Amino acid sequence: MEIEFATGRLEAASVNLSEATRLFGVPIGRKYIQRLAVLRATDKFSELYGHRALRLHQLRGDRAEQFAMTLTGNYRLIVERVNEDKLQVLAVEDYHGD
Repeated sequence: MEIEFATGRLEAASVNLSEATRLFGVPIGRKYIQRLAVLRATDKFSELYGHRALRLHQLRGDRAEQFAMTLTGNYRLIVERVNEDKLQVLAVEDYHGD
C-alpha cells in the first residue's frame, strides 16, 4: 500500500528507528515502525481488518473519515484512507490526551 505522511517528521521516523524512538520513545517508536511495515506489505485498505493485532477502527464525530490502530497502551496511530490502495498517516497520539 502507498503511504503519505502529514508531516516530514512522521515520514523521517517511518524509515529510521533511531528517529522514531527519538520522536516517540522506545516502545512507541518500535511499534510505529512495525505498523508501517504491515501497512506497506498490505495491498488494499480493506485487508487491514484481517490483522486483529492492529485493532483498526473508524473514529467518530468530526473525525469520522479517520481510522486508528493501537501502538502501545494508550497510544494509537491515526490514518486517513485516501483510496483503497493509499492512505495518509496523520499522527501518533495518546488515546486519553495526556
